[in-house]
Amino acid sequence: MNISLICFTKAGAALCVRLMKGLSKSGDTCEGFGPEASGLFPMKTSLKEWTREQFDKKEGIVFIGATGIAVRAIAPYLKSKDKDPAIVVLDDLGRFSISLLSGHLGGANELATRAAALSGGQAVITTATDNHGKFAVDLFAKEQGLFITRLEKIKEISASLLKGEEVGLFSDFPVEGNLPEGLLKDVSTTPSIYISIKKHPGEERVNSLLLVPKIVVLGIGCRKGVPFETIKSAVDQVLMDWNINKESIAVCASIDIKKEELGICEFASHYGISFVTYSAEVLSKAKGEFTSSSFVKQVTGVDNVCERAAIVCVEEMGGGKLFIKKQPCHGVTVAAAIRDWKVKI
Repeated sequence: MNISLICFTKAGAALCVRLMKGLSKSGDTCEGFGPEASGLFPMKTSLKEWTREQFDKKEGIVFIGATGIAVRAIAPYLKSKDKDPAIVVLDDLGRFSISLLSGHLGGANELATRAAALSGGQAVITTATDNHGKFAVDLFAKEQGLFITRLEKIKEISASLLKGEEVGLFSDFPVEGNLPEGLLKDVSTTPSIYISIKKHPGEERVNSLLLVPKIVVLGIGCRKGVPFETIKSAVDQVLMDWNINKESIAVCASIDIKKEELGICEFASHYGISFVTYSAEVLSKAKGEFTSSSFVKQVTGVDNVCERAAIVCVEEMGGGKLFIKKQPCHGVTVAAAIRDWKVKI
């Protein structure tokens, strides 16, 4: 985790240094800010401006001081529980380590617990599901690498579990392990949880919290100079035709002669995914049956780009299968493979 820490007193500075050392040993990247002569980075802006900058670039912020200071500092920049960084507050003696914001998705509960262990103090966790020992669906989604499509449903599911009600779990993928108390596999409840790559889960799951695994690999081929808008339009059309949620896309792939193709590069950046490429030689060794084109082979040296690139990439990710064969659209070809994946509880 990339963390900024800030303190306001001499005692807080000593605690800040201790926390930074301990957190760094665990693999976190830490920057500490404090008063002059503390050995920490000096504050060059107001606390309000400093906090704004940290919200934009850090995964966690630790305030060592009064809770009120932290609350007033972060208030203008709060967005949502899936976007806000983890916020933790410690008193300058390290007696209490409070998870203030983004306890589950942001990791503040875990960070507060680790900070308490380093300071010798008490972690203060106020999340109801944690304190009552109930299943926390947002934490589960984070651990499984699942995108949460309807954040408001988290509250409904937590409320049901806290009342002692059971919640149904549906999955298009194998579920390995014992379900936590309160979850029932394939039993209809309102609300329920549904794990799928589908954009529209169907009427029977319309009230479900849809959790989307990022396990789809797009293979893309195109003529030289095809603009970003055309590539995006082609991909969007394929996703719509096959009822695939765009949040399931993990990576896009093509042939190496397209590694600097501006339209594909812009598409990958727009979706926030990686763009990988392979040589014609590597693509030609891909295993499976592919849609062959003599024209494509003449131009690229291999009879198919999008299908082969998708399957080569998914094999590098641990294995999978091609589930959307070449779909041509406005000079762009799109294929998709899906990684072998299961829910591990």
